[in-house]
Amino acid sequence: MRKKDIILGIIFIAIFVALYFFLKNRQTSNVTKVPENLPQTEENIENTFRIDIPDGIDKVDLSSVSDIQGFGIATRKYEAGKFTHMVLADLPDPETGTFYEGWLVKGDDTYIPTGKLTIAKGGYLLEFQYPVDLSSYNKVVVTLEKTVDGTPEKHILEGSF
Repeated sequence: MRKKDIILGIIFIAIFVALYFFLKNRQTSNVTKVPENLPQTEENIENTFRIDIPDGIDKVDLSSVSDIQGFGIATRKYEAGKFTHMVLADLPDPETGTFYEGWLVKGDDTYIPTGKLTIAKGGYLLEFQYPVDLSSYNKVVVTLEKTVDGTPEKHILEGSF
């Protein structure tokens, strides 16, 4: 009887260990693993445009808010009576008859158009200068436009300082 109890005990332990590893592997296989070394948006943009974004200026990541996938970075600086703003974006080419446009947005949804994004060094670029400090416009939006009419159309990328 003792030999039979030992064999049943070993079988029970083997089933328990097998069940434990089965459930553990099943649990972790349903979890999406995120790579640990994901490059930052700034690094991606610097690589795409082959430029270094200087330190000492306000920067914000721009993320996709539509079905059009892309990303970007926006900068701003007010110095010596001049406000400068730049958008660097990795976006697909827009459909014929449309274009990307940049906007600065104030908290109360006041939009200032900053211009069309142009193709430059493998991505899209916007450079904007203004003689007044627009730092109170904390949101940056890139839209897909059909007409130049001062009204933002389809939001593609957004970010806030």
